[in-house]
Amino acid sequence: LPAAVGLGAAGAAVATASAGIPTAPGFGALSTAGAGGGGGAASTVASSAAGTAAVASGATAAAGPSSHLTKKIQKAKTLRVDSQTTRDALRCLSSFFEENTVQTRRNLRTTIESQNLLLHQEFVDSFSKLENYIQNLDRLVNALDSACDRASSQLRQSKSDTQAILEKASALRNESKAIDEKQEVLTHFLARFRVSEADTQLVRSGDTPLDEDFFGAFERLEQVRKNARQLLNTCGQQTSGVDILHETSEILEASYERMFVWVQQQCRSPKAAAALTAQPATSSSAAAGVEGDMAVGAVLRRVLTLLVERPVYFNHCIRDISRVRRQALVQRFFEALSQGDAASGSRPIELQACDPVRYVGDMLAWIHENAAAEREAIASLMGRVQSEASSAQPDSGASRGGSGLMESSPAEAGLTLVAFDDILDFTLEGLSQAFSSRVKQVLESQTSIVVVYKIAQVFSFFAKTLEEAIKRKEACLVVMCKDLHARTYQAFLDMWERQAQRLRQGVAGVYVSELGSPPFVVEAANTLSEVLSIYDMSLVPAEEREADFLPVLSAAFDPLLNHCQQVAAMMDASDGQVFLINCIAAMQAPLRNHAFCSQRVTMYTALLDDHVRLLVDGQAAAALAKLGLAERLEALRAKPADAPLSSVPELHPVSLAATLRSFYNSLFTGAVLALPVFERIGNRTLRAEARSGVAGKIAVAYGELYEGVKELDVATHTPDQVRTLLE
Repeated sequence: LPAAVGLGAAGAAVATASAGIPTAPGFGALSTAGAGGGGGAASTVASSAAGTAAVASGATAAAGPSSHLTKKIQKAKTLRVDSQTTRDALRCLSSFFEENTVQTRRNLRTTIESQNLLLHQEFVDSFSKLENYIQNLDRLVNALDSACDRASSQLRQSKSDTQAILEKASALRNESKAIDEKQEVLTHFLARFRVSEADTQLVRSGDTPLDEDFFGAFERLEQVRKNARQLLNTCGQQTSGVDILHETSEILEASYERMFVWVQQQCRSPKAAAALTAQPATSSSAAAGVEGDMAVGAVLRRVLTLLVERPVYFNHCIRDISRVRRQALVQRFFEALSQGDAASGSRPIELQACDPVRYVGDMLAWIHENAAAEREAIASLMGRVQSEASSAQPDSGASRGGSGLMESSPAEAGLTLVAFDDILDFTLEGLSQAFSSRVKQVLESQTSIVVVYKIAQVFSFFAKTLEEAIKRKEACLVVMCKDLHARTYQAFLDMWERQAQRLRQGVAGVYVSELGSPPFVVEAANTLSEVLSIYDMSLVPAEEREADFLPVLSAAFDPLLNHCQQVAAMMDASDGQVFLINCIAAMQAPLRNHAFCSQRVTMYTALLDDHVRLLVDGQAAAALAKLGLAERLEALRAKPADAPLSSVPELHPVSLAATLRSFYNSLFTGAVLALPVFERIGNRTLRAEARSGVAGKIAVAYGELYEGVKELDVATHTPDQVRTLLE
């Protein structure tokens, strides 16, 4: 095809040249250059065309210009021999234009047309094979079409012949599909609403252990019953739902009974009972090998959780477990008393019996530790029941639908679950009797007030700590500690009262040669000091301490103070005052460092001030009388206002001057304040206060006398000087 196109272009060029179109100057060279590698033939053709154009040009010049020739010349001029098309045409022409002669140039058109014809002939020959192939394909398609027509005809015939069979097969297929759907529905229904034979055997048979398989079968049984109740509520299938509940109720009761019997067996078996009484943290290791691979404690908790739905079974089981744990707890308590704990390395508590306070404290510490552990263990066993005070919360009739026809809930039957607190109290109650008997022996053998008070404080402390551990004020151990505290505290007060009675009985025979605090006062003060140090460590709030400790102060010091006052009444006035001052100061001393005794300290301070004042007044009057100033003061006070001083014998200048000289000498020698009774005051501050009080009264008396006899000019020292000497 490209060759044919080239031949066409070459033919056009040759035709133009043959027509005698003149060649423009330089046309031959441009054609040769534009042809490039077109070959010698192309150059020859171009030259021949140029020569022909020159000849034609000469002829035309001779003939004269013509418009037609002009157009051809213009057309030849516009022909671009350097275009790609022209070059391609010349290159194609060069392939068969071999010799550039006049003859070949004249026959150029014929040569091109012959070459073109040859190319078309080759084209036709080439497509003849394709035509044969297409004809063969057409014959094959026609044959295939005929075969398809025959097959279609046969199929229509077969379809008409097998129509009845197809219809029957379709009906059977639909029926099979419906049966499969029913079978699937029935399978799902049975899976949801029927207990398998294997599950029934698991929950009924007493030969298999209570393991995960049993609890899984029980859960599936409960799920079947739940589905049946849902069926009654939603679908209205009363007959099916009731039948399912009726069928499974017997299996359910058998499973509950089996769990109940298992718990009873565990409580009666010594080995299993040991596992039941083990602490939650160690129960798995203690019960290894019991009931397969599962720990007895874990199985027991699951069983009790399920038995909550049957309060009768649950109450029996939890009471039996509590009884077993109570016996084991008391046994461990006795072992701790007599043998100690080999695991922790603790020594027997009975070794501390010689120290009552530590003995009681160790027993209560052991009880506190085990009571907290026992509470956790029972709480773990009872599960959700621990927070319920009376009855469980079973499903109501509304939630169970029509199941009320076949079974009644515990609430409807009037049955209640045993309370967690009651079970815990019953378990711990065994310790109360054993502990109380030993405490009674300890208290009966004690005669020390301080020891009894320490024991009372130990009871008070553990009453609060046990209340925090058990989380209940009415727990038996808390009540026991409070009761023992009250009894011990009362015994403490009674011991003070007996001491006071002994003091009252011995008043007539008491004689105190020394005016200091007698031994019974010092002993009582020391005892109360120890009691105060113990009370400081108690857990009583600060705002309640004064009222709480007041009975102790009253029992300890009120009878003692009365006894001291009775003894002082049998002495001289000054000796009695000094004796009371010493006794009251000794009783006040241990109270000063405790804020909750401030009221009693204030009372004793007031008593001391009164007795010191009375003592000062008496000693000052005696000193003034001894110095002769009292007689002169009385005369001065009794003198009429208009009477002269010299008219009063006691105020005569001579005798008055002698008295004053004697007074001044006593001041310088210190004989004025030489009061031996003050030396018997044990408290240095009170002794100094008494001396200062006497000196002040003497100074006041001298000042009054000085002002009264100033006109006699017999006093040589002013009141300020005398006061300075007295100080």
